[in-house]
Amino acid sequence: MFFRIVTGIKTHFESRVTEWFMGLTLTNYGLGLVGANDAWANVTAWQGMTQYLPENAWGWLCIAAGLARLLALAVNGTFADTAYSKYSPHVRGITAIASAAFWFMVLLSVSAVATAGNRIYPLPLALELWCIFHAWRDTGRAKAASDGMAH
Repeated sequence: MFFRIVTGIKTHFESRVTEWFMGLTLTNYGLGLVGANDAWANVTAWQGMTQYLPENAWGWLCIAAGLARLLALAVNGTFADTAYSKYSPHVRGITAIASAAFWFMVLLSVSAVATAGNRIYPLPLALELWCIFHAWRDTGRAKAASDGMAH
């Protein structure tokens, strides 16, 4: 099983490298928000986020979404062409949308003040938009393939 997982991931890794990177980025960012430290110490910059949830809760949401995405990528690569992978492009797309929404909210929040975040946070948002496009394109391809097989 271990060999199958490694081989499956390796087979699709290059075409999904951005999704893997963004899943790891979101998970790692979430880990930085969880706990006693105050990662969002600039209250004004992060008010747009903390008005909805505390920093710790955002961290746990990021970890959950990031891990769900990584799991979907592992399933997609490992169990391609099985019942397990049928919905993995959907999960990839949904988690990419959730992640893009998070990065968009972060960008709006830090845009309230002059910070370096104004310059860096557009990058994860742009990468997530790329991931959304590719995940939903794969969903369409999977549907077209299954429709073609049904005829």
